[in-house]
Amino acid sequence: MLSALAFGLLLLGQESQATLQSCVLEAEGWVCRYRVPDTIYRPMTDQEAAASPPQSAPLLAAPAEAPPAEPATIASEPAGEPSDPEAARQARLIRRCADASWISLCTPGDRREAKALQDAAEARAALRLEVTTLAAQDQCDDAVRVALEGGDLSLAREIRAFCAAEK
Repeated sequence: MLSALAFGLLLLGQESQATLQSCVLEAEGWVCRYRVPDTIYRPMTDQEAAASPPQSAPLLAAPAEAPPAEPATIASEPAGEPSDPEAARQARLIRRCADASWISLCTPGDRREAKALQDAAEARAALRLEVTTLAAQDQCDDAVRVALEGGDLSLAREIRAFCAAEK
């Protein structure tokens, strides 16, 4: 019912509107049938998604099983989307569905997954902030320890390499 209402509201903004055909009272309640004009909905392509501005500042979610990226790989990626297809899919999902309004075309499963990915990305960002703050204060051992306690082995490697280069 809610999806039909959302679809009907989307059609209101278009030139041609749906026309009411009939309404019947059934056991579930009123059932109305509409004649909907031909409308084509196409999913956004990767280029359109990259060109459209994000609704909020999303944090890119990297898959848990991804190997640590080399610094040269990170520098060669474009500023918009990551080169890993799964990370790009997750970033698009977060951008589209994490903070979407009720009228958006996101399923409840998409919303739950996007919210979980966004929460995980925010937790990684908070851990990275804490670790880099400790490293900036020349507390490298504590920074590595906090990264390891947070479960981010690649961050611990980065901080260890950073601290070794500083000495």
